Amino acid sequence: MLNEKMNNKTEILQSPFKARHKASAHLTSMLSMVMFHIRTLWLFTVSEHLTIVLPWTAFGLSGALSGGALTTTQFPDFWVIFNRLPLVLFWMWAHILVFTVANQRLPNSVIEDSINKTWRPLPSGRITSVQARRLLLGLIPAMMALTRLLGAEDFSLLSLLLTWLYNDLEGSGESYITRNLLNAVGLACWSAGATIVACGKDSCQLNAMGYYWLKMEVAIIFTTLQVQDLRDQKGDRARGRRTAPIVLGDVVTRWTIAIAIGVWSLYCPYLWNLGFYGFIVPAVVGGTLSVRVLRWRTVEADQLTWTMWGLWISSLFILPLWKNPAVLNQLF
Repeated sequence: MLNEKMNNKTEILQSPFKARHKASAHLTSMLSMVMFHIRTLWLFTVSEHLTIVLPWTAFGLSGALSGGALTTTQFPDFWVIFNRLPLVLFWMWAHILVFTVANQRLPNSVIEDSINKTWRPLPSGRITSVQARRLLLGLIPAMMALTRLLGAEDFSLLSLLLTWLYNDLEGSGESYITRNLLNAVGLACWSAGATIVACGKDSCQLNAMGYYWLKMEVAIIFTTLQVQDLRDQKGDRARGRRTAPIVLGDVVTRWTIAIAIGVWSLYCPYLWNLGFYGFIVPAVVGGTLSVRVLRWRTVEADQLTWTMWGLWISSLFILPLWKNPAVLNQLF
């Protein structure tokens, strides 16, 4: 009896510690699960951060800060727009997340990624195609609620239509022409949206020159975006995609990219009438990129070339900002 009472007392004393340990283990398990899912979302988009998210965020900020050069706001406030940088980044990331989930969940994309990008969520087994589809069902209304709050609903809706044409109707694999065109128009939608979000909802709209600059962006992307396909030729062949390197050949495609980059690197500063110093950065970055496209041709080199393309196009995106030097004076 004495031993039984002692055991009961011991259990009573230990029970709070057991409960705490159980609660702590449960919390740790929940945190691990949350981090697992966050990393899964990150892996869907990580390959697009340097080439899409950051350059198009730069477009939005420079467009908003350029004032009357691209928007209906003549005298933008630098610090007000700069403080909206996290919102622009999140708006861009939300849109690229929807696009990448819609793209990577498809059977042909899984085949391609199993060869080119085995670390992505589906080929690595972190998520199934059915789960990715269900995720997309939640992401699309969440993205539209976000864009309703921040602005640019029309451009978000158009980007969803283009995402459907590109992925579900296989516009990306029909031909390199439809692939580049759908990409170019979709990315221009994100440019316009990022600019409006940077300005602030209902604070400004694109003016006539702003829409002309979007048309120029479409032309730039349409004639150079095949640079992203140089690194993926093995996977594209496996899924039967008709990209420029496969249809035109690797050498011809590289020359089309190099020539187009050279032309745009000179024409865009000329368009904005920036003078000699306005040509320096686009010409240097563009010239380096053109030489690299032609000379270095391994998969690893092409991956770095694709990343450098993001830097080059960013150098073009910020050109309108130099037409409004007064906004930069607010820094001092």
